[in-house]
Amino acid sequence: MAMTGGCLCGAVRYEVASAPAFAGHCYCTDCRRSSGTGHATVVGVAEADLKLTGELKAYTSTADSGAAVTRYFCPTCGSGIYSKGARPGMVVLKAGSLDDPETMKPMAALYVARAPSWDRPAEGLMMFEAMPPG
Repeated sequence: MAMTGGCLCGAVRYEVASAPAFAGHCYCTDCRRSSGTGHATVVGVAEADLKLTGELKAYTSTADSGAAVTRYFCPTCGSGIYSKGARPGMVVLKAGSLDDPETMKPMAALYVARAPSWDRPAEGLMMFEAMPPG
């Protein structure tokens, strides 16, 4: 199942040939702030399977785990594309950048203890108070 996506202005495009390893909503402070919303919806894929065209800028910060997380975004329109962190070989696509958001289905909600009252996790998802192991 191929997934395609890109930024708002079209300068950055990507394709992923493999199926997602995971998909979900993250309510950590960094994801909320970087997305400008109550949570970030993300899709984990193998880094080797991500084919990207266009220029990206990056911003690195330290996650709650102590690991460095680098977020990549379009320098023209500012759209978030993906991030890389503590899981070697994986990248985390921003689900809002997908051409067809129906190609992914959220499985879990992370950092639910930090979810704002106006953006509660959906029933039926696996819920984690923080980052799950592995």
